[in-house]
Amino acid sequence: MDYYAAFLREPGEKLNNDGLMIKGFHTDKNDDVVVMVLSTDYRNGKLSDKVVRTAEKIVNKKAGKCRQLLKKLFFKYSKRGFFIWRYDTDLTILILKGINYYVLNSGKNKVMRAGRLSIEEISKESADYYCTKGRLSEGSTIIAGNEAFFERQIGADIYKRLCPQMCTGQNSMQKNIEYLSELLWSRGEKRPVSVVAVCVR
Repeated sequence: MDYYAAFLREPGEKLNNDGLMIKGFHTDKNDDVVVMVLSTDYRNGKLSDKVVRTAEKIVNKKAGKCRQLLKKLFFKYSKRGFFIWRYDTDLTILILKGINYYVLNSGKNKVMRAGRLSIEEISKESADYYCTKGRLSEGSTIIAGNEAFFERQIGADIYKRLCPQMCTGQNSMQKNIEYLSELLWSRGEKRPVSVVAVCVR
């Protein structure tokens, strides 16, 4: 199974404080694990970088325990309460093991899945509010982006550029995601834009 990836992190009228990472690991059990992280904090860029580094470190050590990892990261950076101060971070983490995926998505970020025929938002498919899990068919693209990327984007445009048929390699996928960013600027988007995508072929 082949993986192609692309990402974009661009400033708008203000500096982009988002943290982005996409990385592959090879575990002791000969499993290939791909990790995507998008951390959005509108005030603290250093915190976003810290979230990315922490997620990378934890997943690298215990990639086999996906649910536990996401739960730990959720309560560390995304859990909000009335009496206990927490970080105000929009956090998306995807762990991809073969065709199985586990997603933590909290805040205003959005995660979508483009197949060969359609595109859909990944919704909660389990009882765990911090973890959505599922299986990908070969020929799927998962796209995670901040609010600025999705708000003025048209679903048909995302599908047209990031469906698996159009993701034939790293270069083509990167050009397509950059094209989507250009569409946003033409529609008047002025906020920093961050998006990361991985295609399974």
